[in-house]
Amino acid sequence: MVTLEYPPYEYSEDGVIKGAAVEIVREAFKLMGHEVIIEILPFARSIEMLKNGDADGIFTFFRTPERESFAFFSQEAVVQQRISLWVRKDSKITFDGNLTSLKDYRFGVVRKTSYGERFDGAVKKGTLKIAESYTIEEAIKLLVNGRVDIWVSNHDGAVFELKKIGQSKEVKELLPSLQNIPAYVGFSRKRNLEGLRNDFDAALRTLKKSGKYAIILKGYSH
Repeated sequence: MVTLEYPPYEYSEDGVIKGAAVEIVREAFKLMGHEVIIEILPFARSIEMLKNGDADGIFTFFRTPERESFAFFSQEAVVQQRISLWVRKDSKITFDGNLTSLKDYRFGVVRKTSYGERFDGAVKKGTLKIAESYTIEEAIKLLVNGRVDIWVSNHDGAVFELKKIGQSKEVKELLPSLQNIPAYVGFSRKRNLEGLRNDFDAALRTLKKSGKYAIILKGYSH
């Protein structure tokens, strides 16, 4: 399985891969009787590995029509992510829920990351201007240094990363949030892993019913 550095869902600390989604995926595979090897890579590379059949699965993965062409998505969501907009503490920018009202600003994003159909669609139409980074930390630095006006991130990941790099007091969240989006595991179509996807769904449903799923999430909540 491949993933990206995306705390608190998946990240590396002192050489150990951990996070809420990592624990959930490991527990589900354990119920299936499988040991799972998880590797953190740049997300663009992870996606290419899944496309080429060099990886069995990828997470946390938003469902898009383009991705459906090379991935069997789990039916069960691994986590729900709240996508939010973030600005510098002294910023006068406000958000009324209409992305078009922000078309004059420059948005910081992480390369090859989906932020849900609302934001992705606005970028695809050319409504919004973006500046791409390879990591969340790079994207935060662009915001703090004034090279972008707004940074897009899931709420939990933003809170975790801002705290980690000591920038919590420099940035604030705009409300309302953009979208609540379920994130899944994508299994390789190239390797014909539809059956493994079905087994994973059954195991994840069991994990949720047992209460262990909620306990794992609570351990990473802020």
